Amino acid sequence: MILGIIKTLWGDLTREEYKKFGILAGAMMLIIGNYWMLRVTKDALFSHFVGFEKYQPIAKMISPFIMFAVVLAYSKLIDLLKKSHLIYLMCGFYGLSFIILSFFIANPHLATISPTSIFYPMVSWIPGKGIGWFIYLLLETYGSLLIALFYSFIASVMTADLAKKGYGFLFVFIQFSTVIGILIAQFLVKRMGFAPVYLLGGIFVLIAPFFTRLYSSVFPADVKKKKEQAKADKKKTGFFAGVKLIITRPYVMGIFVVASFYEIISTIIEYQMGKTALMSLTTQQFAVFKGYQGMGINLLSFTFVFIGATSFFMRKFGLKFCLITFPVAIGTVVLASYSCHLFGIENQYFMWILLGASVAIKGLNYALNKPASEVMYIPTSKDVKFKSKGWIDMFGLRATKAVGAGVNSIAPLLIYGTIVSFGVVAVWVFIAAFVGNKFNELQRDNKIVE
Repeated sequence: MILGIIKTLWGDLTREEYKKFGILAGAMMLIIGNYWMLRVTKDALFSHFVGFEKYQPIAKMISPFIMFAVVLAYSKLIDLLKKSHLIYLMCGFYGLSFIILSFFIANPHLATISPTSIFYPMVSWIPGKGIGWFIYLLLETYGSLLIALFYSFIASVMTADLAKKGYGFLFVFIQFSTVIGILIAQFLVKRMGFAPVYLLGGIFVLIAPFFTRLYSSVFPADVKKKKEQAKADKKKTGFFAGVKLIITRPYVMGIFVVASFYEIISTIIEYQMGKTALMSLTTQQFAVFKGYQGMGINLLSFTFVFIGATSFFMRKFGLKFCLITFPVAIGTVVLASYSCHLFGIENQYFMWILLGASVAIKGLNYALNKPASEVMYIPTSKDVKFKSKGWIDMFGLRATKAVGAGVNSIAPLLIYGTIVSFGVVAVWVFIAAFVGNKFNELQRDNKIVE
């Protein structure tokens, strides 16, 4: 009976397929669970070292420029390095960075440049402490670059049919790790402060590459297939190959919209939530409050994938249904939040309503939209999987966040933010229908976008 329930919810996977997704889940649990463990501290540390209300929108708008430089370097490294070596390099960089940051968070006076230093004129114009900006922007790049790299590895060893069956199973463990990561962060912050969170985060990142190495050893045929495809696609395409494909291939542009447009609305809601919460919370209380947000997001996502809804909807209703359902749900959430504001809800209660809206938007993204958008990469070439995906997940997501941050500078925010959000949803639904139809066409004709 239990086996029958598992097959109904997550698909009829073989023993070998469970082993594949189990190893891949191990790597993703360390990367994404660790990201959420660190993520819930990001705004609190930025508020402490720099200042949330005044400078957080600026940090969001700076982020795309940082990501632009990162994507250029990342695109070049894809041509120069094997994918396994790229994973080792990126994990080594982030792992060591987090370990070093843990030391400076514990000893912030050592991260302060004295006015008598020769370097002081170069940094004196930066508001607050530079470590606050560095932590914020480093986590922004980590949340896009490293996660995108591991998802690209999974897409390169996957088929569309297997992904539809197994992504729900995979995401159960991913979402479980995010809940555990947030619980660890809340426990450590309350009892020991922020530094141990970053020390542990660095260790987790350094362990993750061993799982990709294990997968290559246990399933060499999958990796061989990936290498053969890479050889067929070997031509050097340059830094801007990924963005060129986004611009010239409507299907890839559609993936960009589906994967990133939610960030515009999410950024508007989340900033309003943080601004409202900081009117009555201290730095540590705000970190705990952000932990509640992260916990809600990932419990919703975990519940969704645990009962097999992600896999069930993909198999029973198709990818197009999943792609359209998400923006419609977001439009409903925005309408409900604004209605509460019209009724004059006080700030101490309204911050929890906005938290609920943020949980609904991001939770459904990780549970429904993220798996669906990852499946869309399967009928594409190597350059789309790695380079275009890199641009979308790194620069594209940061760019849409910057759009949302720009809206946050407009007053009154709730009125204009709601109008912008409804406009985004209208465009999004139309494009989601287009890419859903195109995916079905590519699958039917056994073609890829290249």
